[in-house]
Amino acid sequence: MSDNKDFIKLPESELEVMQAIWALNAEGEKFVSAGLIMKRFPALCRLKLTTVLTLITRLQNKGFISSEKLSRANCYKPLIDADEYRRFVAGDFVERVYVGNRLGLISNLIEADDLSAEDIAELKKVIAEAEKK
Repeated sequence: MSDNKDFIKLPESELEVMQAIWALNAEGEKFVSAGLIMKRFPALCRLKLTTVLTLITRLQNKGFISSEKLSRANCYKPLIDADEYRRFVAGDFVERVYVGNRLGLISNLIEADDLSAEDIAELKKVIAEAEKK
C-alpha cells in the first residue's frame, strides 16, 4: 500500500482509531463510519464523537485513510496495511530502544517470561521458515 519511508508513528489516540478501522475492514465491513467505530469499540466511548471525528481527520491528513460520502455518513477505508505499519513500528522500536539489537528484544521477552510455550513454538516455526529463505 504505502512505502515504509512514508510511514510516521501515530500518537496513541490516533492509533487506537486506526486499529478499529483496520479491524472492521478485516471483518469485511465495507462502510466504516465514525458511528460504527464508536458502536463496535466500547473503549472508544470514553471519547466524544467529535474527538473521534477529529482523530479521523488527522488520519486522513496523514494519508492513513480515505473518506467517501455515502448517504449522510462519511465512510473510511485504510490506505496503509496494518501489518506493514506494525513492521515499521517494531523496527523503529528496536532501533530506538535496543539500538538495532533484535536478539536483545527477543531475549528480554523470553527472560521476562512474556512468551508462552505456544509463543515459543510459533517463534521456532518462524525461525525455521526464515532459515529456508
